Amino acid sequence: MTCVIRTIFLLGTASFLVAAAAQAQEPVSIQSLLHEMVDRESVARFPAKNFRLKQHSSYNRASKTPKDAKGWFTNKDFNNNPGDRNFIRLEENNGRQEWVLMDHQGPGAIVRTWMPWRNANQPDTDIHMRVYLDGADEPALEGNMLGMFDGSGVIPAPFAHSSLRSAVNFFPIPYAKSCKVTTDKMPFFFIFTFREYDAGTPVETFTIADLESNKELTEETGKLLLNPGNRADQAVRASADENVLTTSATIKSQDEQSLDLPSGTAAVREISVKLGSYQTPSVTRQVVLKIEFDGKQTVWCPIGDFFGSGIGLNPVQGWYRTVSEDGTMSCRWVMPYQNGGKVSLLNLSGEPVDAELVVKTGDWTWDDRSMYFHAGWRGQYPVPTRPFSDWNYVTLEGRGVYVGDTLTVMNPVEKWWGEGDEKIWVDGEDFPSLFGTGTEDYYGYSWGGISTDFYQHPFHAQPRAHKWNKVSRKPESQAGTRNTLGYSVETRSRSLDKMPFHRSLQLDMEIWHWSDVEMGYGVGAYWYGFADTASNRKPEPQQVLNVPPLPDLDGTEADSSANDFKGAVEFEEMEIVSNPKQLTTKPQNLKSYKGNWNETDHVLFKGLAVGDVVEFRVPTSSPVAERLTLYATRSKDFGILRFSVNGKPAGSQVDFYAGKPSPSAAIELGVFDPVDGIYVLRVEVVGKNPKSSGTFFGLDCVTRLEAK
Repeated sequence: MTCVIRTIFLLGTASFLVAAAAQAQEPVSIQSLLHEMVDRESVARFPAKNFRLKQHSSYNRASKTPKDAKGWFTNKDFNNNPGDRNFIRLEENNGRQEWVLMDHQGPGAIVRTWMPWRNANQPDTDIHMRVYLDGADEPALEGNMLGMFDGSGVIPAPFAHSSLRSAVNFFPIPYAKSCKVTTDKMPFFFIFTFREYDAGTPVETFTIADLESNKELTEETGKLLLNPGNRADQAVRASADENVLTTSATIKSQDEQSLDLPSGTAAVREISVKLGSYQTPSVTRQVVLKIEFDGKQTVWCPIGDFFGSGIGLNPVQGWYRTVSEDGTMSCRWVMPYQNGGKVSLLNLSGEPVDAELVVKTGDWTWDDRSMYFHAGWRGQYPVPTRPFSDWNYVTLEGRGVYVGDTLTVMNPVEKWWGEGDEKIWVDGEDFPSLFGTGTEDYYGYSWGGISTDFYQHPFHAQPRAHKWNKVSRKPESQAGTRNTLGYSVETRSRSLDKMPFHRSLQLDMEIWHWSDVEMGYGVGAYWYGFADTASNRKPEPQQVLNVPPLPDLDGTEADSSANDFKGAVEFEEMEIVSNPKQLTTKPQNLKSYKGNWNETDHVLFKGLAVGDVVEFRVPTSSPVAERLTLYATRSKDFGILRFSVNGKPAGSQVDFYAGKPSPSAAIELGVFDPVDGIYVLRVEVVGKNPKSSGTFFGLDCVTRLEAK
């Protein structure tokens, strides 16, 4: 029996190797690239045909070196007057002047284009664009600069489409010898992302006739992109080999729930996570997905940043990931391994979390191109916007392929935060292969200050902006408003525009805000790598707890009703068990201000600085576990506070700044067991809003209700 099984295995391996060899010799074409676009297995193997991903854009040519900070952070990444030179050159063709936007010599393929509207409220242009291939005098493709790539021209949706105030295209345009893109008038912003294949790589050059002859394949591929749950594209070799692993549990704080993967060579093909509640938005930051393959942990990332939801539940659908309105988060990256592995959920939220975890696996033929899936996370708060800086997503050493990221930012003011450009260095180059024109441009839209609305596409999305998401869209009456206050979530996954690297990859995003403020940044980054591929992203459990506070998005004072204060104990009644010597306290009657406080007053705590801690004894109202909720005050000289109860993190940190005194909303601390008849509430001053004139705070009461 052993001999029979081994014979079947060797035959299967030989068939795979023959198919792989054939693939390596097959010419690059529209057909092969469309097949690759929806082949999730292909991204888990290092490319058979070697290429470098490169980009020609309207980045500011004054940006030459990080040593020259002024030039490096110059923000004029476009052209709008005769003196601007953010393009390659001007030339004359057939008696007409043309602006050259892209000029690449050698075999390649355009795999992504981006162009914004010139006017935020007018989706049109009179600029004519031409794409010349292989040195031909006549263009292979030409038309209106926006219409060519917004889905209204010869390239269909969903490949070409109009996102938020941009025309974006993912339909491949391969060429054997060269590609030159020109316009008949000065271009505004633009990005052309392309593959540069090794010399001698066989490529079938794009023609309109090929586009027509591949119409059926194009339509099928487009339908598949819009229906990512269809598993036919995943080439699961036999349904009998697929395993479905499930677990459902209440995970205590600091504990984890795991699923062991089947032993032997296989691949994870889908992971789904669903929490019992998303009422506390920070839960998607403080529940972490961990994955281990063949004895090495390759994934450590908060679930919101992994699945593309960011902080809170923000539904979105893409080719690789889906966040459903019912709270189910799923991904469809193929993750191969040789011997075994484990998928875990780690709860750092400070209170128990109900969670369901489902992992689907299937067979895999391991070869020398097979790679492990990785995901890492970085979080930082506060992040100063002055001086301008480059914020590192990830730095990788070794060999692999970069496949996407999700960025969540907290902006404390209305002004636009995302002028910064992506800068991506590959294999130790002196200047980035990819130098972009804005954070929103990297994520597939434009006019970020006004484009605060939900949008999605198979390969990029804005699941949240300001206070709008898929289930709460920006009203048409506010379409022209400019307000980027609060959380924004931007996500991008890569298929044809994946980025191979042989020695290293460094991805930085420039922080360029119109205001001098302190922001919050968190990013999940995803890549494939070999066993010895390393990154600078390590587990950051403390930063997971450092959730940037959500500003007041409505500009209205929070209001509480008397019913909110059931089971309340006033801070005047609490014993302070530790505090800095300089602390002074003062009860204040607040009935002259708008809003409700329990018994119309609070206690003001003064004389505190960042880093100071005050601890209180909160008496219990029951010998069993209770749900604790804090009520406090916001004011012009109040700081940012972090809480814990009985030594465990409690809720998220909160910014208590407001222009005038007002009651805070209810602050859910969590469910805790009493210790010797009390709870020890720890209050730490961790920072202050740039608008605040101090780091004081005012506390009203804590309510204690039976945990259910």
